[in-house]
Formats: sequence, structure tokens, C-alpha cells
Amino acid sequence: MKEILLKEKLMTKKLIEGFQQFRKETYENGSGLMPRLIKDGQSPEYFIISCIDSRSNPGTIFRAEPGTFFGHKAMGAIVRPYEKGTALAAALQFALIHNQVKDVIVLGHTGCGAIKCLVEKIDDDEISSFIDVAQKGLEQVRQTRPAGCSHDALLRMTEEQIVLLSVENLKTYPSVARAISENRVIIRPWIFDMESGNLLEYCTKKECFIPITELKS
Repeated sequence: MKEILLKEKLMTKKLIEGFQQFRKETYENGSGLMPRLIKDGQSPEYFIISCIDSRSNPGTIFRAEPGTFFGHKAMGAIVRPYEKGTALAAALQFALIHNQVKDVIVLGHTGCGAIKCLVEKIDDDEISSFIDVAQKGLEQVRQTRPAGCSHDALLRMTEEQIVLLSVENLKTYPSVARAISENRVIIRPWIFDMESGNLLEYCTKKECFIPITELKS
């Protein structure tokens, strides 16, 4: 029993140490960031839809301060078509209608386990029932992939296509459609390339994902 308690304590040590550092930076060092956010309220400019993958957490890779973005997580950063009463529908309504968020980002990433499950048909009803909505994107890739396309290349192409499919599905949400019609929101398809450490955005002119640094504003 003592060994179990010791193991549990060690498992949470990193989280507690991280929280202590967070507290020093935002409460105790004079910056007053969290007290200001509590007093004045939040006004994030971004809504980021990302994968549950622990390696591509937006708060980590963007080094974001508290109050920077609203976040929603799902396997593969997959956005299903609109359905009233879902967690995502409510979150988007709150962010876009009541907080006037200006950018919605769909953040996929390379080496995505959810996309691998989709391509390789994982034998798990709970997971497959969620990711099956992305079958349309997978079929598009299979129809357009070049001859001799490797399995790894198929995975990469599918990761990109699912981000684009999720962007299209986002447009079926009433809050998103309204914000688009009023020209007050931009939807950004992004990919975090974990291998190279690059951030990619889909370029409509080139019809491909390119590094953010190469995009012309």
C-alpha cells in the first residue's frame, strides 16, 4: 500500500511543480496577470481546436499566457458536422457570439494516432464510432494519391485532408456561419509538423500546406 501511495505521489510531482511555477509567474512576481484576468474578465482572440495528443498541446507549443485562447480537444482535432447541444457547438457559440473571437484554428499534427487508427481500421467501437466521420477525407486521399504512395505518405496526406474536412464541417455550425457572414472571423487550417518543428497553414493559392513563415500577409 505504501509503495502505491509513493508511486502516486511521484506521478503527480511534475504537475504540482508546474503549478507552483505557474503561480510564481502569474500571481507572485508582480505581473498580476491572473488577478487582472479575474478582475477584468477574459477576452481571448483565438479558439483552437486541437488533438488530445500530449505532444501537440497548444498551451505548450505556443507558450501562451492565460487568457490567450479558448480551447477544444478531440481525437485528431476532428470536427464533426453540426449537432445541437454538443460540447463543441456550445463552446463555439460562447466564444464567437458572446466573446467575439476573431480566429478559429483547427490544429492537426503529424504522427497523429487518431488518423492512424482511421487508416488502419482500429478494432475499438468507442474510438471508431468517433473517427468514422473522417472517412470522407480518407476516401478523398485514396482517390487522389499518386501511384506507389507509401503508407507513411498516405497517413500524412490524410492528416492534412482531415484538417480541411474539419474546417468545412465547422462552417455548418450556426455560430460560425453567422460570424463568417458578418466578416468577423477567420478559420485557419494549421498543421504542427512534430518531426521538423514547423507550423504549417493551408495556402489556397498553392493548394497545399506551407510553413507559416512563408505565408504572405
